[in-house]
Amino acid sequence: MPERTDRYQALSRELAAIGVDIKGPKVHLPPPPRPSEPNGFPSIGVYSNFIRHLGILKECLKDGIERVWILEDDAIFRRQLRQENEQEKLINRLDKDDWGLCYLGHAIEQSALRSYPTGLVPFKEEFLWAHCYCVHARVLPQLVHYFEETLLNPPGHPRGGRLYIDGAFNLFRCLHPDVVCLVSNPNLSSQKGSPSSLANRNWYDRAIVFKPLVTAGRSIRDELWRLSS
Repeated sequence: MPERTDRYQALSRELAAIGVDIKGPKVHLPPPPRPSEPNGFPSIGVYSNFIRHLGILKECLKDGIERVWILEDDAIFRRQLRQENEQEKLINRLDKDDWGLCYLGHAIEQSALRSYPTGLVPFKEEFLWAHCYCVHARVLPQLVHYFEETLLNPPGHPRGGRLYIDGAFNLFRCLHPDVVCLVSNPNLSSQKGSPSSLANRNWYDRAIVFKPLVTAGRSIRDELWRLSS
């Protein structure tokens, strides 16, 4: 969102560290939707976030984009992603046409991936997060159709209705087990510690006196995560 200049600047730095210019010709920052009501979603923010992801996917489908990498503005990256050889491994894997969804960031516990090789690996279990993922053109029609369906379904519908975006992705994968889903092992992207745009702020985010301490604590947490293996 335009008012979240803190997130724009932070994401600019994150992308620059892995060699991506946020103002480059292949980077597109779509304007955020501004719904006036939640439309059955838990909040206006959740609804706005959902239709923003859906809008990007529909635009990619319309433009015939073969592969797209979608980031939310609070994404941060593990330091190993700054290495050219690591990026080449990812690109070489994604050059193959045998996948539909790929998550460089996810909420899968590392213990659940211990038996898997490193790199991008097929994963069929349930998991959340949708802040850093890739979509192949082959799955775009199904994905757009399903997300539009959930906008028509009431909350609690067995096929999903008015969901958080990561919940909608999770249910889509469950309903379409034929779609090959890759996840990064280890997880290469997390979410920056910052006040949420989707939910009410915690008391320590509202208290100005605590802001420097909270900001410093989050920065330390983020850097420790970047350095972790």
